Amino acid sequence: GWVDNLIQAVVEINIMLPIFALAVMGYYLYGKNVWVVVGAIILFSILGVSTKNYRAAFLQVKESAYIEGARAYGAGNFRIIFRYLAPRIVPVMVPQLVAMVPGYVFLEATLAIFGASDAYIPTWGGVIYDAMQNGAFRGQYYWILEPIGLLMFTGLAFALVGFAADRVFNPRL
Repeated sequence: GWVDNLIQAVVEINIMLPIFALAVMGYYLYGKNVWVVVGAIILFSILGVSTKNYRAAFLQVKESAYIEGARAYGAGNFRIIFRYLAPRIVPVMVPQLVAMVPGYVFLEATLAIFGASDAYIPTWGGVIYDAMQNGAFRGQYYWILEPIGLLMFTGLAFALVGFAADRVFNPRL
């Protein structure tokens, strides 16, 4: 209906927006608070490409025979959504959400490296930024290599958790 069309229009507009540039702009316009930036990134990510994937999965499950059977015996929309659709879609959503975390970690680290992050919150990007400002380019390269290695290890850990969750939630794969 019209809600689906509205969500699709917002998603298509949101896909074209550069998230990194909007995050930097939000940081400098709305105060030097990393939580504002994180909130904006999450808001833009909610209505991103993954929404199209979830919609496709919902439409596929919606056309199943057991949904028709539920409608035939008089089940309401609320019951169909939470009793029949959600249990089929959550196994698809959870691994994708966990696998998206490294992208957010790297985005925050990139913002911090460019100085667009809260200096009082310890993050990998903040550590790398401090290392660059205090000696990484004056021969003490190990100040920057260790945090970069640990940042990559963090991304790898979340990716592996996402793959493991995918195997748990989708054993047929």
